[in-house]
Formats: sequence, C-alpha cells, structure tokens
Amino acid sequence: MGRSSSSKVSCVIAMVAVLASAATGTPHPSLFPTAVELRGKFDDADFVIDTNKIRGAPNDAGNIRAGNQGTFQVLGLPDVDSSFALISLEENAHNLPHTHPRASETLFLAKGAMEVFIVEENGASPVRVIENTIHPGGVAVFPKGLIHGQRCVARKGCEAIAVLGNGDPGTNTVSARLCDAPIEAVAAALGVPEKAAKRVCDMISGNPAVGQPADDKRRH
Repeated sequence: MGRSSSSKVSCVIAMVAVLASAATGTPHPSLFPTAVELRGKFDDADFVIDTNKIRGAPNDAGNIRAGNQGTFQVLGLPDVDSSFALISLEENAHNLPHTHPRASETLFLAKGAMEVFIVEENGASPVRVIENTIHPGGVAVFPKGLIHGQRCVARKGCEAIAVLGNGDPGTNTVSARLCDAPIEAVAAALGVPEKAAKRVCDMISGNPAVGQPADDKRRH
C-alpha cells in the first residue's frame, strides 16, 4: 500500500473513532475544548502584557509596536480574539496606507493631532475617501479590509493606541505589496514603462514614513 493510501486509511480510522465517541456520548479528548480548558493552558502572567518590551522597528518617522497572537498567544483565545498596535509618529509622518484583511480597527489618540482616512472599496467613480482629523481623546474606526492610514499633524508628535478585532488581523501595506507584484503588472497599474516602475518601487519607504513636501496646488 502506498504512502498516500496509508494516510487516507489513517484519516478514515480517526473519523470513525470520533463519530463512534460522539454516538456514545463520550467526547473525543482533543476536540472542542471548553473556554475554561483553553484559559487553563495559560499562566496568570500570560494575561498581562508589558508593552515596554515590544521594540518594533523605529525610524526617523516614528515607530509602530504591535502585539498579536503570534507574539502573545493569549490574544488568540476565542473569547479574546484581538490584537493591538502602539503608534508613535513624528510631525508630518505617516502610517502608510494599508489594510487589515481579517480585522476592523479602533484607534484612540492619546497625544497630538492626527489626520485619518479610509478609502472606500471599488464602486461608482469617484471612489469615496473618508477624511477626518482627531485630537487627544478622539477615536477613529476603520472597517475591516479597507485601505486606511494616518498622518501626524502635531509639532510635538502623536501617540495612539489601535485595537484590532482579530488576534491575527494581518497587515498589507499598499505600496510595498503593489511592488511585490510582477513588474509588468506594476508598470501597467502606474501607467509607466517597466524601468520607471522599478525606479518607483526602489524608492518605496518603510513604515512609518516621513512626509514629503506638498506641491504648489496643495500649499495654496
């Protein structure tokens, strides 16, 4: 018997065992643990997180320090299922346009003034862009999957806390992920030759990013 056939037989045997135990009212020990049993797998200290130990990747524009179920498994419990990000931005710095494919986001601004935006999904032209400015104590919400971002417009910088509604929210930074596509697709999207598209992608900033000078039209 081949290896593939042996695997199939093992799966069938396992399924029969599970169905048999269900029929007799005897739960299979590895299936469907209760919430209490799941919480019991964690120590008391796992239910608190010292964010001072989260380094992030600081640069001249600021820092974004995240916690999710990959780094703190307690956040993946079904009755917790959340994650967070501590956002520090210098004046005119951006948390670049990005999406969270599996989570909505609620952002609380603790310091500074912050421009926030949401880009609506594909639809009738022009696509709606929702823009607001929040101040300390303000809260902004971002729907799951939509492109959004923030810019600090305070001279002394901004500090914010974002809570996401999934222990594994995922993050796609729009500019970086676009440039990960085949170069011919990137060039088509930008409407430029492939060499020009490559030059643009070579200049893509890390996140967070320093703001660039406004053009004359925006200044006036």
